[in-house]
Amino acid sequence: MISSMPRTFTDEVREFLSACLCLHSYNLFKNPYIWFGLLWGIPIPLVTTSLAMTAKGHLAPDISDIFQSPLQCFFLAHPLLFGALFGILGTIRQEKDTQIQNLVEELRELSTKDPLTGLANRRHFIHTFEEEVARTVRQNLPLSIIFLDLDFFKKINDTHGHLRGDTVLREVSRYMQQQCRPYDTAARWGGEEFVILLPADDETKAAACAERIRCGIAAGFSEEIPFPVTISAGVARYKAGDTLEKLTERADQALYRAKQTGRNRVVLWQKQDCGPCPAKDA
Repeated sequence: MISSMPRTFTDEVREFLSACLCLHSYNLFKNPYIWFGLLWGIPIPLVTTSLAMTAKGHLAPDISDIFQSPLQCFFLAHPLLFGALFGILGTIRQEKDTQIQNLVEELRELSTKDPLTGLANRRHFIHTFEEEVARTVRQNLPLSIIFLDLDFFKKINDTHGHLRGDTVLREVSRYMQQQCRPYDTAARWGGEEFVILLPADDETKAAACAERIRCGIAAGFSEEIPFPVTISAGVARYKAGDTLEKLTERADQALYRAKQTGRNRVVLWQKQDCGPCPAKDA
């Protein structure tokens, strides 16, 4: 979840101490920041050792001279101290990078997915449609669209409550996504309306997909929904020069015919019903 709470000094201290206790902060093989610290700290003992030898008037170092005082030992330990400090800061940096990456992914999800159903939202669907149309024209392939609508959804909300209605939307979306191919795009168009874009499928294949979804939902597809749920669907195929508005308008007209002729059925825009017409919903 995106947090807007400002960080305090206590948070910074807690983060630093947590990094101090992290083994990654001291792992020479996985934390390259340690090597920066070691290299950064090496000049300090070299300089102090050189000064000590110069003060004694000889060039050969004497161990007793190098470690003659706690202060000298402190200077000699600088590479290790710097290595540890840089390792801790490196761990904090990596944690920050991970947080930023997670935030970017979360924002991407929010900008492309419907928060209730997890399907693509309308904005993402429009972008995908434009890409698929370009590929369809370039490769001379068919492209079809399915418009789906839950039957009597207002009655479901009025009878079972809006929370149960949300469950229906989520479960229907989950089932629709399962029936789609990896390169199909299922989106929530708005309210209880959904749309599926099917690259490389003509109207007949798209209608078969819609009929498979319709039959599965009508047969009882989720243990979370203890009452019958049905959908109606309209199918249309992309024509040269179509905008998304024109294509969805034809699919919507087919959906309207499905509603007018009894619901719980799939209708092609070419006025050919997909499969036998079932009895009208109760």
